[in-house]
Amino acid sequence: MVLFGLFLFIILTVIFFVIGDISDSFSISMAGLVCCVVTILILIFGMFNGFINKPPTEGTHQGIITAVDLEGVWFRRYEVYLKSGGYSQDSTTKMSDETRYLLYESEKDLADELKSAIGKEVQINYGHDGGYIPWNSCGTYHIKSFKIVEGE
Repeated sequence: MVLFGLFLFIILTVIFFVIGDISDSFSISMAGLVCCVVTILILIFGMFNGFINKPPTEGTHQGIITAVDLEGVWFRRYEVYLKSGGYSQDSTTKMSDETRYLLYESEKDLADELKSAIGKEVQINYGHDGGYIPWNSCGTYHIKSFKIVEGE
């Protein structure tokens, strides 16, 4: 929809400028200038909001929460670090992989619950609901829910 509006205003800008130049009409040239300004505003909006409609994503990851930090200056987010482990081919050295997941600053209750689960094994459900991903989004690694996994 945003791309359609962008193309429409680009075409209208060209048409108004050409007609205004041919007829030497100030009001038509001003309409072309207004369309040009609207086109630039749509481009700026697109830079910050994104033109691409992303499909929904979903996933589950299990591991141990190592940290929950509030990061950022203007657009603050909670960063949750989850460490999952595995063994190398010779089964003697334990390898680990730490993944960063995100929460919005407004999700303080979920962040507090995750903080209380530091050091425990949890299963995190994460993903993106689909649609446009704005520039301040948590993206595909946004935590939707979690549960503590009981020790076996």
